[in-house]
Parts: sequence; C-alpha cells; structure tokens
Amino acid sequence: MAHPAAGAPKTAMKMPKPPERPREQLLPTDDVLHSLPRKINVPLIDAHCHASFIRPTSLMLKAGSLFGVARWVAIVRAPHIDQLRRHFGDRLIFNVWLDYTHAEDPRRFARENIALVKSVAGKGARCIKFWYKPEFNHRSGFYFDDWRLDDVFRAINDQDISCLVHIADPDVWYKRVYNDPEKFEPKWATYRQLTNTLGRFPGLRIVVAHMGGDPERLDHLDRLLSTYPNCYLDTSATKWVVRELSPKPAEAREFFLKWSHRLLFGTDLVARKTEGLDHYASRYWVHQFLYEQTGEIVSPIPDSDAPGQVYVRGLDLPPNVLERIYYKNSEKFFRVKL
Repeated sequence: MAHPAAGAPKTAMKMPKPPERPREQLLPTDDVLHSLPRKINVPLIDAHCHASFIRPTSLMLKAGSLFGVARWVAIVRAPHIDQLRRHFGDRLIFNVWLDYTHAEDPRRFARENIALVKSVAGKGARCIKFWYKPEFNHRSGFYFDDWRLDDVFRAINDQDISCLVHIADPDVWYKRVYNDPEKFEPKWATYRQLTNTLGRFPGLRIVVAHMGGDPERLDHLDRLLSTYPNCYLDTSATKWVVRELSPKPAEAREFFLKWSHRLLFGTDLVARKTEGLDHYASRYWVHQFLYEQTGEIVSPIPDSDAPGQVYVRGLDLPPNVLERIYYKNSEKFFRVKL
C-alpha cells in the first residue's frame, strides 16, 4: 500500500479496494520460456515471421521450438534464400518480398517480378509478400488492386504459390498516424484494394496479415471470409491481436470456431540482433495461452498502443480447431507437408 501523502491525517478515511481479479497473475519474464500444459500434442507452423541474419534467426527458431513449432514461413528477400536454406534446411518455408525497383516502368516491373516469382518458386518459396499499409500506399502510389500487378498475380497462380498481404493498421494508428485525409484514406475505404483483387482473381490464394488488419471488427472479417472463399487470415501481430480479441472472448471464440478452416497461426516475429530469447518466446507463450487456456493473465508483452494494462483472456478452443489453426490450414494454403 502506498504511504499517505505528506501531512495527511492518520485518521483519514480509507479508500475502498478495487475489485480483485483472482485469476490474474503477473508473469516474470522467465516464465515465458516455459510452455504451458498443451491441450493437443501437434506440431505447429508459424505462418508469418521474418528471417534475417543467421544468429537472430536461430534464436527465433529456438524459441518457437520450445512451443512445438516445426516449420516457419519466413518473409525474406530473394537473394537471401540460398544462405538461409543451407543453414536451416526445410525448417524454413520462404515468403519472398516483391521488387519495386522499377515500379515507374510498368513493363519492366512486371517482367522482372514475373521472373522473380518463377525463380523463387523454383527454389521452394511458397508465397509472395505484399506490404500495402497506408504509409506505403501514400509513398509509392501502389495499391493491391493496381493494374501493374495483374501479370504478377497470374504468374503466382501459374506457379501454384500464394500471396500474403498487409492491409490496414490498428484503429489507434488512424487517429495518431494516418489522420491527414489529404494523404490517407479511411480504414474502411482501404479494403477496396483487397476486395477488388479477391474478386478479380478468385483462383489466387490470399492470406491477409494480422487478422485481416481488423481484429477490432470481427463482423467485418466475417463478411470478408463469407464473400471470398480464396481469402484467409493469419493471427500474427501478437500484441495487436491480443489487445483487441481479449476484451471480447465470447465473440472471438465464436469467430474462431466458425472460421477455423480459414485461420493460420502466425506471430509476425522479426529476427533482430537486439532481441533475446524471452522476446521471441513471449509471443508464442501468449498465443498458446490465448487459444488453449481459460481465465486471464496480465500480458507479458509491452504495448504502447494500449490505454492501460492488457489482459490475455483464454479462448479455450477445442482440439480439432487447434489442429487446423496450428498446422493443417497452413499445409493446405502453402502446399507443404510437415
């Protein structure tokens, strides 16, 4: 209890205690290095992470291994594939950035990216990464429904690989970062670039990052998945997804049960030289609590976008749902086998 303010009388009335949260526990950092009791003993595929240099990538994989992850769909630049493959073998499934070097020359842009798609598919890549958040839209003039991408999409289809696209950002960013209407369109409007492409290329498998960029509105995501059978969502951007799903556990659980065949487990971890094992492990720990446990805990992940303390509330998903989300959907989507 805090000391009374200087000069306050000792007989001052005591303030009532706040309601207790008996299930809440504040976790020491070391606890995230220990996996929770598992509800189902299956391997996991992290469908969304970023590989980089060998040492930090090794540490990220070590953390995932503590939680049963067997394969990582790693977002990389095309020139890095060979070295990463030599070091990590088939533990990494490659998701390769598109090249915008010649965006102002549409023919050359298409020609070189078609060549890139064919080349990386030949090296075992299973996905192409598109990053169309508002700041990129504004800076580049590129949107996911840009006609310059049409031949690239056809090449992706021809190679039987898939697309990962980042559309939109947290609601709070639209208030703080994207609040200039001369530069940025509203969040609801930016989905036009996604739905246009989903509609025009129904054979193209597209996974939309970070719960579709809209975990704030599960009703919107429900309409999106209902309308476009070629659309999938991943559960990455851990702190954002947990911040938005945990306050509405009943709605979130219902959504996961309904769409368990279209959701891919992912973290959005980035292998950086500055991060320790506990940083990577905390994301896997939080996901495991969210999907498998009951009750609530204080999130061990710092979150500067949250107005206060973030609590993780377990969704207690059944084993058959966990099995799909953890690996079966990724096997189907990326055309891989564990």
